[in-house]
Amino acid sequence: MILIDTTPLVALCDARDSQHTVAVAHLEKLASGGLCTCEAVLMESCFHLPHRAQRQRLHALLDALAISSLPGPCDRRFWSDVLDWLTKYAEHEPDWADACIAVLCGYQRRLKVWTYDREFRTTWRRPDGTVIPLAIRA
Repeated sequence: MILIDTTPLVALCDARDSQHTVAVAHLEKLASGGLCTCEAVLMESCFHLPHRAQRQRLHALLDALAISSLPGPCDRRFWSDVLDWLTKYAEHEPDWADACIAVLCGYQRRLKVWTYDREFRTTWRRPDGTVIPLAIRA
């Protein structure tokens, strides 16, 4: 299962994005692997896609690709794990979505992350310190 981060979602929905062409090519390779995302990524994507047409494209993309909602636990344990992860990496100024992805990858080891954020290659790790598997190698 491929967990989509904010950067490819935004790139797919905004043709002016510098990663748009690359994201479309990657989508062709990854779409058959089963795609999912989480609420934190959708919230961040909406922030980066403020215009009505962009959000309509996001909605259409989610529907057309049958991108599933990764059931993220909305409980105190999950929040605590995410906040602990944020504290661990505080010097690198991670955001909530990155922390949610890292923690979810710790919970569900089969996930691979589709992202263009270099920190997933260089810095971020699962809570247990293991590498977060990536769907795309840069």
